[in-house]
Amino acid sequence: MIKITVPATSANLGIGYDTLGMAVSLYSHFTFERAETLQITGCPEEFCNEDNLAYASFADALREWGEEPFPVRLHIETEVPVARGLGSSSTCVVAGIMAAAALTGHTVDRAELVRIATAVEGHPDNVAPAILGGAVCSFTPEGGLPRCLRYEVSDRLRFITIIPPYEVHTSAARKVVPQEVPLSSAVWQMGRIAGMTRGLETGDLALIAGANDDRLQEPYRRALIPDYDAIRRTCLDGGAGTLWISGSGSTLMAVTDDTIVAKFLQVRLRERFPECETHILTCDTQGAQIEYL
Repeated sequence: MIKITVPATSANLGIGYDTLGMAVSLYSHFTFERAETLQITGCPEEFCNEDNLAYASFADALREWGEEPFPVRLHIETEVPVARGLGSSSTCVVAGIMAAAALTGHTVDRAELVRIATAVEGHPDNVAPAILGGAVCSFTPEGGLPRCLRYEVSDRLRFITIIPPYEVHTSAARKVVPQEVPLSSAVWQMGRIAGMTRGLETGDLALIAGANDDRLQEPYRRALIPDYDAIRRTCLDGGAGTLWISGSGSTLMAVTDDTIVAKFLQVRLRERFPECETHILTCDTQGAQIEYL
Protein backbone atom coordinates (compact mmCIF):
# COMPACT_ATOMS: atom_id res chain seq x y z
CA MET A 1 0.00 0.00 0.00
CA ILE A 2 1.20 3.49 -0.79
CA LYS A 3 0.08 6.86 0.57
CA ILE A 4 0.36 10.03 -1.49
CA THR A 5 -0.09 13.48 0.01
CA VAL A 6 -0.64 16.45 -2.31
CA PRO A 7 -0.96 20.09 -1.24
CA ALA A 8 -3.73 22.43 -2.31
CA THR A 9 -2.72 25.26 -4.62
CA SER A 10 -3.67 28.86 -5.25
CA ALA A 11 -3.43 29.62 -8.96
CA ASN A 12 -2.92 33.04 -10.57
CA LEU A 13 -1.87 34.76 -7.32
CA GLY A 14 -3.95 37.69 -8.51
CA ILE A 15 -1.66 39.10 -11.17
CA GLY A 16 -0.34 35.93 -12.87
CA TYR A 17 -3.29 34.63 -14.88
CA ASP A 18 -2.59 31.03 -15.98
CA THR A 19 1.11 31.45 -15.16
CA LEU A 20 1.60 31.71 -11.38
CA GLY A 21 0.62 29.26 -8.67
CA MET A 22 1.58 28.43 -5.10
CA ALA A 23 1.30 25.32 -2.95
CA VAL A 24 -0.38 25.92 0.41
CA SER A 25 -0.75 23.95 3.63
CA LEU A 26 -4.06 22.19 3.01
CA TYR A 27 -3.72 18.59 1.89
CA SER A 28 -5.37 15.68 0.16
CA HIS A 29 -4.28 12.16 1.17
CA PHE A 30 -4.70 9.14 -1.10
CA THR A 31 -3.93 5.50 -0.37
CA PHE A 32 -3.65 3.02 -3.25
CA GLU A 33 -3.14 -0.73 -3.29
CA ARG A 34 -3.74 -3.41 -5.89
CA ALA A 35 -7.10 -5.16 -5.65
CA GLU A 36 -9.27 -7.69 -7.47
CA THR A 37 -11.94 -5.09 -8.21
CA LEU A 38 -11.97 -1.31 -8.15
CA GLN A 39 -12.94 -0.02 -4.70
CA ILE A 40 -13.05 3.69 -3.88
CA THR A 41 -13.93 5.12 -0.48
CA GLY A 42 -13.81 8.50 1.20
CA CYS A 43 -15.69 10.49 -1.44
CA PRO A 44 -19.33 10.85 -2.58
CA GLU A 45 -20.81 7.72 -4.13
CA GLU A 46 -21.12 9.28 -7.58
CA PHE A 47 -17.31 9.45 -7.73
CA CYS A 48 -16.71 5.87 -6.61
CA ASN A 49 -16.16 4.49 -10.11
CA GLU A 50 -13.72 4.53 -13.02
CA ASP A 51 -14.51 8.19 -13.70
CA ASN A 52 -13.04 9.21 -10.35
CA LEU A 53 -10.34 11.71 -11.33
CA ALA A 54 -7.64 10.12 -9.20
CA TYR A 55 -8.31 6.68 -10.71
CA ALA A 56 -8.80 8.05 -14.24
CA SER A 57 -5.42 9.80 -13.99
CA PHE A 58 -3.89 6.57 -12.65
CA ALA A 59 -5.25 4.68 -15.68
CA ASP A 60 -4.19 7.38 -18.17
CA ALA A 61 -0.63 7.35 -16.84
CA LEU A 62 -0.43 3.57 -17.22
CA ARG A 63 -1.62 3.83 -20.83
CA GLU A 64 0.97 6.56 -21.42
CA TRP A 65 3.62 4.01 -20.45
CA GLY A 66 2.06 1.22 -22.56
CA GLU A 67 0.56 -0.69 -19.63
CA GLU A 68 -2.98 -1.88 -19.05
CA PRO A 69 -4.87 -0.26 -16.16
CA PHE A 70 -5.73 -2.56 -13.27
CA PRO A 71 -8.11 -2.29 -10.30
CA VAL A 72 -7.02 -0.76 -7.02
CA ARG A 73 -8.38 -0.07 -3.58
CA LEU A 74 -8.34 3.72 -3.30
CA HIS A 75 -9.17 5.72 -0.19
CA ILE A 76 -9.30 9.51 -0.21
CA GLU A 77 -9.12 11.89 2.74
CA THR A 78 -9.07 15.53 1.78
CA GLU A 79 -9.03 18.97 3.37
CA VAL A 80 -9.31 20.59 -0.07
CA PRO A 81 -12.86 21.56 -1.06
CA VAL A 82 -14.12 20.84 -4.57
CA ALA A 83 -14.67 23.66 -7.08
CA ARG A 84 -13.46 26.42 -4.77
CA GLY A 85 -10.26 27.47 -6.54
CA LEU A 86 -7.79 25.50 -4.42
CA GLY A 87 -6.69 22.91 -6.96
CA SER A 88 -8.75 19.95 -5.78
CA SER A 89 -8.67 18.38 -9.24
CA SER A 90 -4.90 18.81 -9.42
CA THR A 91 -4.43 16.87 -6.18
CA CYS A 92 -6.31 13.96 -7.74
CA VAL A 93 -4.41 14.11 -11.03
CA VAL A 94 -1.00 14.24 -9.36
CA ALA A 95 -1.85 11.45 -6.92
CA GLY A 96 -3.11 9.18 -9.69
CA ILE A 97 0.04 9.59 -11.78
CA MET A 98 2.36 9.03 -8.81
CA ALA A 99 0.42 5.92 -7.79
CA ALA A 100 0.64 4.49 -11.30
CA ALA A 101 4.41 4.87 -11.23
CA ALA A 102 4.82 3.46 -7.74
CA LEU A 103 2.62 0.40 -8.21
CA THR A 104 4.34 -0.60 -11.47
CA GLY A 105 7.94 0.14 -10.55
CA HIS A 106 8.33 3.15 -12.82
CA THR A 107 10.69 5.89 -11.76
CA VAL A 108 9.50 9.34 -12.76
CA ASP A 109 11.08 12.64 -11.89
CA ARG A 110 9.15 15.79 -11.10
CA ALA A 111 9.54 17.15 -14.63
CA GLU A 112 7.84 14.04 -16.04
CA LEU A 113 5.08 14.33 -13.45
CA VAL A 114 4.50 17.94 -14.49
CA ARG A 115 4.40 16.98 -18.17
CA ILE A 116 1.81 14.24 -17.75
CA ALA A 117 -0.29 16.20 -15.25
CA THR A 118 -0.30 19.28 -17.50
CA ALA A 119 -1.56 17.16 -20.39
CA VAL A 120 -4.51 16.12 -18.22
CA GLU A 121 -5.25 19.51 -16.62
CA GLY A 122 -4.52 21.70 -19.64
CA HIS A 123 -2.46 24.25 -17.68
CA PRO A 124 0.53 23.79 -15.37
CA ASP A 125 -0.43 26.64 -12.99
CA ASN A 126 -2.01 24.28 -10.42
CA VAL A 127 -0.24 20.98 -11.00
CA ALA A 128 3.28 22.43 -11.06
CA PRO A 129 3.21 23.88 -7.52
CA ALA A 130 1.32 20.81 -6.29
CA ILE A 131 4.25 18.70 -7.48
CA LEU A 132 7.16 21.06 -6.82
CA GLY A 133 5.97 23.01 -3.76
CA GLY A 134 6.69 26.70 -3.32
CA ALA A 135 5.54 29.32 -5.81
CA VAL A 136 5.91 28.44 -9.49
CA CYS A 137 5.81 30.45 -12.69
CA SER A 138 5.00 28.16 -15.61
CA PHE A 139 4.85 28.44 -19.36
CA THR A 140 4.82 25.98 -22.26
CA PRO A 141 6.91 26.79 -25.35
CA GLU A 142 5.24 26.22 -28.71
CA GLY A 143 5.47 22.50 -29.34
CA GLY A 144 7.58 22.01 -26.22
CA LEU A 145 7.32 20.80 -22.66
CA PRO A 146 6.17 22.91 -19.69
CA ARG A 147 8.88 25.09 -18.16
CA CYS A 148 8.53 25.72 -14.44
CA LEU A 149 10.44 28.34 -12.48
CA ARG A 150 10.22 27.63 -8.76
CA TYR A 151 10.47 30.35 -6.14
CA GLU A 152 10.91 30.00 -2.41
CA VAL A 153 8.25 31.89 -0.43
CA SER A 154 9.20 33.75 2.74
CA ASP A 155 8.14 31.86 5.87
CA ARG A 156 7.02 35.18 7.37
CA LEU A 157 4.00 35.29 5.10
CA ARG A 158 0.59 34.04 6.21
CA PHE A 159 -2.26 33.46 3.78
CA ILE A 160 -5.70 33.95 5.30
CA THR A 161 -7.95 31.77 3.19
CA ILE A 162 -11.70 32.40 3.07
CA ILE A 163 -13.79 29.66 1.44
CA PRO A 164 -17.43 30.58 0.76
CA PRO A 165 -20.08 27.85 0.84
CA TYR A 166 -20.74 28.09 -2.91
CA GLU A 167 -18.86 27.03 -6.02
CA VAL A 168 -17.48 28.95 -8.95
CA HIS A 169 -16.84 26.52 -11.78
CA THR A 170 -13.73 27.11 -13.86
CA SER A 171 -15.75 26.97 -17.09
CA ALA A 172 -18.02 29.79 -15.89
CA ALA A 173 -15.08 31.83 -14.67
CA ARG A 174 -13.29 31.52 -18.00
CA LYS A 175 -16.33 32.70 -19.94
CA VAL A 176 -16.31 36.13 -18.27
CA VAL A 177 -12.63 36.82 -19.02
CA PRO A 178 -12.03 38.79 -22.25
CA GLN A 179 -10.13 36.86 -24.91
CA GLU A 180 -8.27 39.95 -26.12
CA VAL A 181 -6.77 42.79 -24.08
CA PRO A 182 -5.17 46.14 -24.91
CA LEU A 183 -1.40 46.30 -25.17
CA SER A 184 -1.38 48.63 -22.19
CA SER A 185 -2.98 45.92 -20.04
CA ALA A 186 -0.39 43.36 -21.12
CA VAL A 187 2.43 45.75 -20.23
CA TRP A 188 0.72 46.52 -16.90
CA GLN A 189 0.71 42.82 -16.00
CA MET A 190 4.29 41.95 -16.94
CA GLY A 191 6.15 44.12 -14.46
CA ARG A 192 3.75 43.24 -11.69
CA ILE A 193 4.28 39.50 -12.17
CA ALA A 194 7.99 40.07 -11.53
CA GLY A 195 7.08 42.20 -8.52
CA MET A 196 4.81 39.52 -7.10
CA THR A 197 7.39 36.74 -7.35
CA ARG A 198 10.08 38.94 -5.82
CA GLY A 199 7.73 40.04 -3.03
CA LEU A 200 6.83 36.46 -2.18
CA GLU A 201 10.51 35.47 -2.07
CA THR A 202 11.54 38.32 0.21
CA GLY A 203 8.35 38.59 2.27
CA ASP A 204 8.01 42.23 1.19
CA LEU A 205 4.32 42.78 1.92
CA ALA A 206 4.31 46.30 0.45
CA LEU A 207 5.74 44.97 -2.82
CA ILE A 208 3.20 42.14 -2.94
CA ALA A 209 0.37 44.60 -2.35
CA GLY A 210 1.67 47.01 -4.96
CA ALA A 211 2.11 44.28 -7.55
CA ASN A 212 -1.29 42.70 -6.94
CA ASP A 213 -3.37 44.91 -9.23
CA ASP A 214 -4.73 42.65 -11.93
CA ARG A 215 -6.45 43.90 -15.11
CA LEU A 216 -6.97 40.60 -16.94
CA GLN A 217 -9.34 38.47 -14.88
CA GLU A 218 -10.16 39.63 -11.34
CA PRO A 219 -12.24 42.68 -12.40
CA TYR A 220 -14.56 40.26 -14.22
CA ARG A 221 -14.50 37.26 -11.91
CA ARG A 222 -15.21 39.21 -8.74
CA ALA A 223 -18.82 39.55 -9.92
CA LEU A 224 -19.18 35.75 -9.61
CA ILE A 225 -18.41 35.92 -5.87
CA PRO A 226 -21.25 37.70 -4.03
CA ASP A 227 -19.18 38.20 -0.87
CA TYR A 228 -16.10 39.54 -2.66
CA ASP A 229 -16.41 43.23 -1.81
CA ALA A 230 -17.40 42.69 1.82
CA ILE A 231 -14.64 40.14 2.45
CA ARG A 232 -12.04 42.30 0.73
CA ARG A 233 -12.99 45.33 2.80
CA THR A 234 -12.90 43.30 6.02
CA CYS A 235 -9.44 41.90 5.20
CA LEU A 236 -7.86 45.20 4.23
CA ASP A 237 -9.42 47.04 7.18
CA GLY A 238 -8.18 44.21 9.42
CA GLY A 239 -4.53 44.64 8.48
CA ALA A 240 -4.02 42.38 5.46
CA GLY A 241 -1.70 43.78 2.80
CA THR A 242 -3.77 42.60 -0.15
CA LEU A 243 -6.23 39.94 -1.32
CA TRP A 244 -6.71 37.88 -4.46
CA ILE A 245 -9.15 35.36 -5.91
CA SER A 246 -7.64 31.90 -5.57
CA GLY A 247 -7.79 30.23 -8.96
CA SER A 248 -11.21 30.86 -10.45
CA GLY A 249 -12.79 31.24 -6.99
CA SER A 250 -14.84 31.23 -4.93
CA THR A 251 -11.99 31.12 -2.39
CA LEU A 252 -10.34 34.43 -1.53
CA MET A 253 -6.83 34.67 -0.11
CA ALA A 254 -5.50 37.60 1.91
CA VAL A 255 -1.83 38.09 2.79
CA THR A 256 -0.06 39.40 5.87
CA ASP A 257 3.44 39.14 7.31
CA ASP A 258 2.24 39.21 10.92
CA THR A 259 0.91 36.07 12.62
CA ILE A 260 -1.00 38.07 15.24
CA VAL A 261 -2.73 40.14 12.54
CA ALA A 262 -3.65 36.89 10.78
CA LYS A 263 -5.24 35.46 13.94
CA PHE A 264 -7.19 38.62 14.75
CA LEU A 265 -8.37 38.80 11.15
CA GLN A 266 -9.47 35.18 11.22
CA VAL A 267 -11.60 35.91 14.30
CA ARG A 268 -13.17 38.93 12.60
CA LEU A 269 -13.90 36.96 9.43
CA ARG A 270 -15.52 34.12 11.36
CA GLU A 271 -17.74 36.62 13.17
CA ARG A 272 -18.81 38.45 10.01
CA PHE A 273 -18.95 35.50 7.61
CA PRO A 274 -19.83 32.47 9.76
CA GLU A 275 -20.90 30.49 6.70
CA CYS A 276 -17.37 30.67 5.27
CA GLU A 277 -14.55 28.28 6.16
CA THR A 278 -11.44 30.22 7.18
CA HIS A 279 -7.83 29.04 7.49
CA ILE A 280 -4.44 30.59 8.17
CA LEU A 281 -2.08 28.87 5.73
CA THR A 282 1.59 28.94 4.88
CA CYS A 283 3.31 28.07 1.65
CA ASP A 284 3.97 24.34 1.33
CA THR A 285 7.61 23.87 0.36
CA GLN A 286 7.69 20.10 -0.21
CA GLY A 287 5.08 19.47 -2.88
CA ALA A 288 3.61 16.02 -3.43
CA GLN A 289 5.01 13.25 -1.21
CA ILE A 290 4.80 9.46 -1.33
CA GLU A 291 5.35 6.84 1.34
CA TYR A 292 4.99 3.07 1.56
CA LEU A 293 2.78 1.71 4.35
